[in-house]
Amino acid sequence: MDDLAHAAELFVLRELDDEDLSMAAAEALARGLDSPALLELACLHRTDCGGAPELFRTALAELDVVNDWTAWEVAVRVGRARHHATALLSDEGASTHHLGAITAQLLELAGYPDSPAPDLEDLAREFESLSAYLEFADPPKIREEIRQGCRILLAGPPYAPVIPQMVTTPPARPPARPARWRRFVAALRSRRALSAESSPRRPSVLPAIHERCCVPR
Repeated sequence: MDDLAHAAELFVLRELDDEDLSMAAAEALARGLDSPALLELACLHRTDCGGAPELFRTALAELDVVNDWTAWEVAVRVGRARHHATALLSDEGASTHHLGAITAQLLELAGYPDSPAPDLEDLAREFESLSAYLEFADPPKIREEIRQGCRILLAGPPYAPVIPQMVTTPPARPPARPARWRRFVAALRSRRALSAESSPRRPSVLPAIHERCCVPR
């Protein structure tokens, strides 16, 4: 079962070709596993594997290995990212390699239109920025922020920001004028409106100007 689960990890990471799925099924049958879809998959020829991915998903559901492929992908990619985060914090291998692997796995989850792991989107963008800034900004400072990001990833959700954003207090609103003042302004506007309506209109001087200037005599 462990070998079949490993094959499922490679499959969801798109690291297992369709042509290899029938061999994985045949090896699972040889180890004593059995299901209708697994048997059908094992009988497929490498040159006729168009239906292999769907048969593989069905077989793993029949064997109760993977039932929710979206949740499985999140678990596998986060597990890979955490593995590299642990190695980076332990100074095992090249830190740039581990940083690239962490960033790639998190961005795969954040890149969906409807992300299966929305709580990881901000952390994925921060790792992407740290990867880009490593060569241009202050390297010691960026490396420490990368290590902090690894600690946050390993700590699990909720994921705190690697670089806390500055929180500013919105400006206070000016105090409202007293109600007495507002009533006075409203009354003044009302009086002006009534005065404008009751006053007779002054005759326009435009016709006289037009006749004097524009009409030929």
